[in-house]
Amino acid sequence: MDKGKLSEKEAALIAAARREAAARKGEPPAATPREAKPVPTPREAKPAPSAAERLAELMEAERAESQERKRKMRRWGLGLSGAILALFALWVLRASRPKR
Repeated sequence: MDKGKLSEKEAALIAAARREAAARKGEPPAATPREAKPVPTPREAKPAPSAAERLAELMEAERAESQERKRKMRRWGLGLSGAILALFALWVLRASRPKR
C-alpha cells in the first residue's frame, strides 16, 4: 500500500472528523466525493458521542476485524499445513519404494 494513499476506512474516519469539526465551528461541512447522502442538519443530528464513546466504537471495530483476520489465517494455515504434510508423506512413500 502506498504511503500517500489512505484506505477507505481511514478516509471515512477523516471525513467524519472533518464533518464534526465543521459542525463545532458552525460552518457547513464540505462534501467529499465519496459521500453521496446528504449530511443531516444540526437540528436533526444526535448529540455527538464523547471521545471515550468514539474510542470504544473504534476499538470494537478493530477487535471484530482482528477476529475475522485470525479466523481466516487459522483456516488457511491448517489447510496449507495439511497439504504440505500430505506431499511430504507421498514423497517419503515414493522414495522408500525399492527400485526396479
